[in-house]
Amino acid sequence: MKKRAPKPWFRPSRGCWYITLDGRQHNLGACEESEAWVRADALKRQRPNVSPEAVVALIDAYLDWCQKHRAAETYRWYLDRLQSFAKTIEADLTVSDLKPFHVQKWVDTHDGWSKGSRRNAIAAVKRVFHWAEEQGYIDRSPIAHLKKPQCGKKEVVVPAEHYQRMLDLTHDEPFRDLLTVTWETGCRPQESLRVEARHVDLTHQRWLIPTTPGKPDNRVVYMTDAAMQIVRRLVLRHPTGKLFRNTDGKPWTTDAVNCRFHRFVPKIGVRYSLYAIRHTWITRMLEAGVDSLTVAILAGHKDPSMLAKHYAHLSLNPKRLLDEARKAAG
Repeated sequence: MKKRAPKPWFRPSRGCWYITLDGRQHNLGACEESEAWVRADALKRQRPNVSPEAVVALIDAYLDWCQKHRAAETYRWYLDRLQSFAKTIEADLTVSDLKPFHVQKWVDTHDGWSKGSRRNAIAAVKRVFHWAEEQGYIDRSPIAHLKKPQCGKKEVVVPAEHYQRMLDLTHDEPFRDLLTVTWETGCRPQESLRVEARHVDLTHQRWLIPTTPGKPDNRVVYMTDAAMQIVRRLVLRHPTGKLFRNTDGKPWTTDAVNCRFHRFVPKIGVRYSLYAIRHTWITRMLEAGVDSLTVAILAGHKDPSMLAKHYAHLSLNPKRLLDEARKAAG
């Protein structure tokens, strides 16, 4: 029987075309099918000169590893950013030919990205090559010295009156539930949008969300009585699947949540986010006198020094510092 000639095939999870040559998959990039055939033909003509160290091949290897060893949200986080980067480079660009300017040019094409988004984008690409170095695929990362923008200070605090105003402007129960639970628990957006009934421990009023597939690590989120009341109702309503869903019964997405916050701007004058509410929760805990170690544990910080780095703005509050000094003096 005559052996079939290899032809391009599409991988939906990556949004890219591939071709399998000599038992190895080659990423042809995110393009139209006609362009995938052109790239496949060019790749066939280059055999066996196509380097197995192509950057896109290394990205694919990392994503395969990430999908197996990291949480689904983490995998999608890297997938979105690495897919975007891979579209800007040649399919046969090798690791030895990759330079920091390849990454910098990609980031610079996104004028609308915030400083934090640019930092995350560069960090995602650097992570691939750091991982490849750890795994022994390469001797040294070609972008090890590429600098990331400084992380912006988390100075957005939601005043209690603005929070109440957002609740008043929210006429549907699903989004009000999401706002309230975030305000009460300080959970991360990726935690509230991910939590399911199977993660809820009603006896101890907490969530136990696995952080790494196959490992016993859990992110523990403790609920106040107000949050507990909402979550108990949602567990009964949604015994399987995501707890927090919109009015259509579909799980909330990041974009949908951001759109809801955008609607508040004409009424409040400020655009907030779930992260701003989480930041406000941490600020409230510290200002209430809860020790930083306890706050760090409740917030899910593995390193308590994160609070000192990102919440130093509290030191600018002279009234609070004076109160603390008086307490210390007895």
